[in-house]
Amino acid sequence: MPERKTRYTDFCRNHYLPLHLQPWWLDAVCQQGEWNVCLSEAGNGAIAGVWPYFLHHKFGLKTVRMPPLTAYGGPWLISPPGKEQGAYKRSEFEKKHLNELLKQLPRHLFFRQSLHPDCQNWLPLYWAGYRQTTRYTRVFDDLSDLEKTLAGFKNTLRTDIKKAERATTIRREDGATALLFQLHTLSFERQNKRPPYPARIFYDLYAALQQRGHAAIWIARDRSNGAPHAGLCLVFDRHRASVLMTGADPVFKTHSAVWGLFMEAMQYCSQQNLSLDFEGSMNRDIERGFRAFGGRLVPYHHIRKVNWKPGVGWW
Repeated sequence: MPERKTRYTDFCRNHYLPLHLQPWWLDAVCQQGEWNVCLSEAGNGAIAGVWPYFLHHKFGLKTVRMPPLTAYGGPWLISPPGKEQGAYKRSEFEKKHLNELLKQLPRHLFFRQSLHPDCQNWLPLYWAGYRQTTRYTRVFDDLSDLEKTLAGFKNTLRTDIKKAERATTIRREDGATALLFQLHTLSFERQNKRPPYPARIFYDLYAALQQRGHAAIWIARDRSNGAPHAGLCLVFDRHRASVLMTGADPVFKTHSAVWGLFMEAMQYCSQQNLSLDFEGSMNRDIERGFRAFGGRLVPYHHIRKVNWKPGVGWW
């Protein structure tokens, strides 16, 4: 393993980083290219900032983009221990290390990453010529009082969840990876599309998550004959959870099993004291469904840059 990846792996063992930035996650999802990491050091030689990236090669050109099944990427900074920094010192710290990380990014034609919602300062990237689009997700920060959360549901959603309870039985089936991906594929086929990643990437990622106790699958089955209506995969660490994948058979769409599965995921997060990120889509129809749950609307930065000039080429 290259020295940078070795240091990064050690760094992840000793500091909290979200699942999407973990080296074993990147090993699983970056099969159609390669991943590496930029490292920025503090004065004492300790790592103060990291920036993992997925490098994809096409037609001899390099692009930095989001890996499959990965909602967030980008830089992650660790403030030095000691007294809490003031606004000025924190801003200087972020500017210094973001600039250092930017210098280490590989030569590429096109750059596209969605930063984790915790990473709000993208100003040094703007100065470096990057451009930003604000995207949104739905987050439940505290599900300890589930009754309070339920009170914020849209009335039609409560009706759909009751409909799902009458029509299906939801059970945890952690071994149902093939079934879940089949249901996931059916959801795409309903739109005359296919999943933009092969099944093996999901299987490898799920295996890595299961090995570490970071994933669960629930399947909603018909109460009368056991036919699978829908499935959901939840991933989590000791603080956060997020919905990695859902899928539903359109034949049973009117039974609203997917919303019953989301309710099951929320109950699990309530029991485990986890926040929950829906990893919300910007698709209008999907967002409408997520909005009915009443979670907090959370912005995050989608960053992009094209290194191309007419008559000059890419650099």
